[in-house]
Parts: sequence; C-alpha cells; structure tokens
Amino acid sequence: MSSPPPPPPGWDPPAGPSWPPPPPEGQGGPGGAGGPGYPGAPGYGAPETPPPFYSPPPGPGMPPGPGMPPGPGMPPPAKSGGKGGLIAALVGGAVLLVAIIVIVVVVVVVSNSGEKPADRLAKAADAVAGARVLDYKGTVGSTSDTLSGDMKVTKGGRAYGPVTWGGNNITFISADDKLFVKAPKSYWSGKFTSTVNSGMLKDGDQWGALSSSELMVDFKENLTPTALADQMRRYSKYHLSVVKTTAQGKKAIKVTAIGTSFYLTADGDPQLLRYESSYPKVSADVTPLSGGAAAPAVSDMRAQMGQLTDAIDSDHTARIQGKAQFVSCKTFGDPCVVKADVWTTRGTAPSLTVKVTFRLTEKQDGGKYFGDCTNTGTVTSYDDVSVQCTISGGEWARTGKNYQRVWVTPYAITLALNSSDVQSLQRNLDSE
Repeated sequence: MSSPPPPPPGWDPPAGPSWPPPPPEGQGGPGGAGGPGYPGAPGYGAPETPPPFYSPPPGPGMPPGPGMPPGPGMPPPAKSGGKGGLIAALVGGAVLLVAIIVIVVVVVVVSNSGEKPADRLAKAADAVAGARVLDYKGTVGSTSDTLSGDMKVTKGGRAYGPVTWGGNNITFISADDKLFVKAPKSYWSGKFTSTVNSGMLKDGDQWGALSSSELMVDFKENLTPTALADQMRRYSKYHLSVVKTTAQGKKAIKVTAIGTSFYLTADGDPQLLRYESSYPKVSADVTPLSGGAAAPAVSDMRAQMGQLTDAIDSDHTARIQGKAQFVSCKTFGDPCVVKADVWTTRGTAPSLTVKVTFRLTEKQDGGKYFGDCTNTGTVTSYDDVSVQCTISGGEWARTGKNYQRVWVTPYAITLALNSSDVQSLQRNLDSE
C-alpha cells in the first residue's frame, strides 16, 4: 500500500485554536508573568492545575475527553455490559428507592394532620384509656391458645364472647380469676369420663367451669383499656415506621415498632382501629366503647353471668359413695324417696355444691324409664353429704311398681357456683 502524496510546496496547515488560550498580557506562568513554559490561568493556583472550564487534551495515560480519540498509551475503552456498570446501576437504583420511601413517609405524616406519628399514637391512647369496654374482633391468644371471634374486655379485666377455641365453637366468660365455657355435650363429654358425672350432661349447650390455667390468655394484664393504652404510650417513644392503609373501612395510618402495629384513623381525632402484636398474640379490629355504647355489651355479659348458677365444674370430681338407697318407695304409684351419699374433691375451696339426679328404671342397665328427681347438697369437709329426693307422678304413678322390682341409679356432678357466687360476679361487674 503506497504512502499518501506529500503536500504541495509552500503549503502550511491552517492555524487552529491552541490550548489553553494565551493569558492576558502581564499574566501567565509562575509569579503571574507570561513567558515560556506552561501558561497559568488567573485565580486557579499552580500552573499545572487547569481551570475547570477547559477540557485538557489527552496525554499519555490520560483518558480522552468526550468525542476525542484516546491518547498515547491509553487502553481501548471497556466493552459495554460489564459488571461494574451493572453494580453501579443497582446501587444507584437502591439509593433512589430509599429516597422515594423517605418521601412517601414524610407525605403520610404531613398529608393528615401534620402531627408526628408518636404524638398521634399517644393521643389515640388517651381515647382508649377512657373506654369502658374494648371490643376485639379477630384473634387473641398466647403461645398455646388462640381465640377467634368477637371478644369484649372491660376495664376491670372481665372478658366475654362467642369464639372458636381449639376447634370448638364456644362462648366464654373470664371473670374474677375464673373461667366459664358454654359448650355442647360433645365438648363436656371429654371432660367427664365417669358415668356418674357424664349422666348429668345436657343434650344441648350448657355452662361449665374450667381451671383458669386452661386458657393462657391474660385479659386483665394485657387487653383492658388501661393496659392497651399504656402499651400505646410506651411504643410512642420508640422509632416508628408509618404507612398509609385502611382499617374497618376507614382511611388509616399503620404505626409500627418492634413487631407491633397500631392502626389509627388518618383524619380527625386519632382513634385506634386495629391492633396487631406478637405478644400477646393479637390480630384484631378494636373498637373502644364508652357510655351508652358500652351499655349493651355490659348488659349482655351480666345476663350470661346469671346463667352460671347451674354451671358444672370440671375441675372438681363428684363421687357416689356406696349405693343409692330407697328411703320410702311403696306400691300403687306412691311417691318414691331415694338417697345417696356423695363426696367431691374440694381442693382449697371451703365448700362445694354437689348436684345429684336419681333415675328409676326397670332394669339395672336401663330398660323402661319410670322417672327421676334432682337435689343438691353442700360438701364442707372430708365427710360425705347425704342427698335425697322424691320421685312422683309421671310414668311411675301410672305404673304402680313395687320398689323391689325397679332400679335407682344416681348421677352426681359438682357445681361451679351457687346463687350467692353468681350475684357476687354481677356486683363486681357493675362496680367497675
């Protein structure tokens, strides 16, 4: 390949701009005087430091400027698609995302009332503290138990409501360190394995008492209006995150710290709408009830307490001592008086009421049924108590059997409360 032809004689290349432009007269190199060497620029220090508005030409080992060829000794530009570019893009995107999140949080706080989340949470706590009853709709539980349903908790720590617990649909009352459950016969059959006791179970739902330790949910400690308000005030002092959301069909802000979230109304006076916590385990809509709004809930709880007079006690076992006896049981349908000696485990209770039902049948294993009667007795010591009652009328009166040709079978159960105990429960509720 031949070399390009030489330029014609007398031809000089056209003059172009030099870099940097010559300094004004009297300025230039070191000391501010123009002269041979690297020219300086006014106000930019040493002559080797070019002013920022000049684009220096590439030199050995220097990267070229935009649109300029690489200088001597420079490696070719890196190929596109390298990992460095990808990492830079990802880091830049993450920074941008964080900035967006920060902006969103600021907008949430400012777009409502301008209050800080901590202040709004503290004000909502004041409204909760003033409630007579808190209505929890959702789940409330502990590490071992979970209740799902509609639960009312009073300021005194009494709780009540229809729930699902352990796969059973029940209604419960927790009051004065006692636990009562209204459940069907199938539920109570598992609590009473003895025939003496199971014969006292109704076919429908009935109230009964469980040991308070069977439900490991402390309503009084954690879920009363005062307890929840105290928790809200405590959390208002933590670092809080805030997002927009909805709760109970209302615009809300979700205020979260350390795994616990409080949903507050976004507008107007702050009100608690929902509570989510890992301990105690709660995920429920919350409605504080005061004054007239609380009256129906309190009245309903009081009415259910009134049904506890006949509540059975699964924590204390009644026993028939020996066999039932005929006191007076003549022929021709005369009244038949029967009795049995009964005892029950009392534990620390000073006294317990036992309820006994006697059934007259044609045979020992059942057969034709003639009638029954029920009475109660009070066990106050380690001694048995004698309980008797009279069977009359009905099939027994029509049959006129001789007592020597019929069987009497007693069934006994311990009652959880007497009428005085029930009245005490109601008075304590009323005095909150």
